[in-house]
Amino acid sequence: MKLRNMTERITFYSVQMGINPETHRPIKDQKVKEFTVWAEVPKLSVREFVQNSSNVGFRKESPTFLIAFKTRKEIQSNWLINWRGKWYEITGMDPDYAKRDLTKITAQEVVQNGSDR
Repeated sequence: MKLRNMTERITFYSVQMGINPETHRPIKDQKVKEFTVWAEVPKLSVREFVQNSSNVGFRKESPTFLIAFKTRKEIQSNWLINWRGKWYEITGMDPDYAKRDLTKITAQEVVQNGSDR
């Protein structure tokens, strides 16, 4: 694991039921910040780029994050990731149990439907 490659900051959020402090009504999907980590977002190899040239922008919509194996809490598959102001849902996790140094997380950008709730 090369720490100097981990140059991106990502934040994990869980989605829970909550209460609006102003109206005291329940909020269906309240995002609760869990923790923040440094991550590496590996670049696309030339071979992958040429093979997927018809999918322009495909890497921004479905990035792969490499983070340290040990985290403050165990990452849940239903959590969201905030990276560079965009929201991503976790589509896959692959912890390296052999070396116990990295966890690979694949994500997909969440498309907002125009409403906050």
